[in-house]
Amino acid sequence: MSHVPTVPEAAHVSRVPRTLLDRVAQWWRTSTLTLWAVAGAACLFQLMVLNVASYTYPHLPLRGWVIVSLLLAGSLLARRCWPLAVVTATSLASAAADLWGPRGGLNLLSMLALYALLVIAPTRDRLIGFSICALCTLVPTALAKWPQVSALTPDFLALVLVLAVASISRSRREALEHGDAQLAAQSAEQRLVAQRDAARHQARVAAELHDSVGHALTAIIALSEGMQGAGGSPQTDEAIDMMNALAREGLADTRRAVASLQTAPGPSPDDAAETTDPLTGRVLEGPQSPSGAAGWDRLNNLLTTVRATGISAALTETGKRPLDAVDSQALGEVVYVVIREALTNVMRHAEGATRVVVSLDHDQASTRITVSDDGRAAQPGHADGFPGSSQAPAAAGHGLANLAAAVGEHGGTLSAGPTADEGASGWVLRALVPFPEGASR
Repeated sequence: MSHVPTVPEAAHVSRVPRTLLDRVAQWWRTSTLTLWAVAGAACLFQLMVLNVASYTYPHLPLRGWVIVSLLLAGSLLARRCWPLAVVTATSLASAAADLWGPRGGLNLLSMLALYALLVIAPTRDRLIGFSICALCTLVPTALAKWPQVSALTPDFLALVLVLAVASISRSRREALEHGDAQLAAQSAEQRLVAQRDAARHQARVAAELHDSVGHALTAIIALSEGMQGAGGSPQTDEAIDMMNALAREGLADTRRAVASLQTAPGPSPDDAAETTDPLTGRVLEGPQSPSGAAGWDRLNNLLTTVRATGISAALTETGKRPLDAVDSQALGEVVYVVIREALTNVMRHAEGATRVVVSLDHDQASTRITVSDDGRAAQPGHADGFPGSSQAPAAAGHGLANLAAAVGEHGGTLSAGPTADEGASGWVLRALVPFPEGASR
């Protein structure tokens, strides 16, 4: 079987690379510090301007203009939330100052508000705000300086400069956002392609199980049933019965594996009484449990299989299992899978093994599994554990690796290695499986 394609994880959102200037501009637009810093700097600047104006316009009520200037500078704190309103207020106040107060004293506030409007506001608000600001800046100057039209040049250049800088900043931001959106779309497409490939691979694996493993096990069952009673000795008949039972058990496990790999939605609870066998296509009578009887009740069957090979097998258990039936079943399924893999490795790889001991120790929050044998590791010529085999396993070590991953998914740990007893041979597998969350004792 081929390697299973994996779906890439969206560990972080893909973004177009930013330059230092881009990061500074983003910080300027979004930081609360810059919001307050600009408003504070504007307040100080207006106080300085009005202090100078007190000598130029000694008869003006400057105290009132100071209050107006501070209020308008404070309104810059709202330039990101209500940019059009702030531009309108500062522009009208600037026009009033040019006509009846300190001329040019409030122009900076309207330019700062206009920049924020042009960077973040929609098109309609930008057109309205720029028109208001331009009229309130140019018209009072034209009326005061008429017919000296050249006096409009500084104000006109200020408006053009603000418009140019804001347009550049906005276009760069929109280009980066567009690039981010394209990268996000590409990532989503790649995830969909990977999911599709994974689904196709699962379908191929299910087909392979159906066509190869399922067919072989069905043939073994048929052949063993035909040989029942024809062995000539009780030992042979017992071995044939054991072969038939193991083949049926393997066929049931294969059916569950094929069903779990199928991409089609499973039956609804109302249809639980009629389920189609994914291997044979026959309708199975009665509800079919997705996990079968795998669990505590089948541990003895595993030991019986090991004993049939001539290896002495024993099971010890201390402590108490979870009281809740659902929690106990969930834990039992994990324990069954661990012990099945461990005993399978003993039969396949432990040369000369005469005994295997399985220990289950339950404490307040977990179950500790220990499986130990007294055999020797299989020689290279017997890679699959059976003499005369010339085929080494294509995925040596995958069984334990997959088992460790399965135990890890339940929050447990697994380790395996030679026994630590000095002068003794054998192999020990240890696993720690925590109880399901909220399980009662």
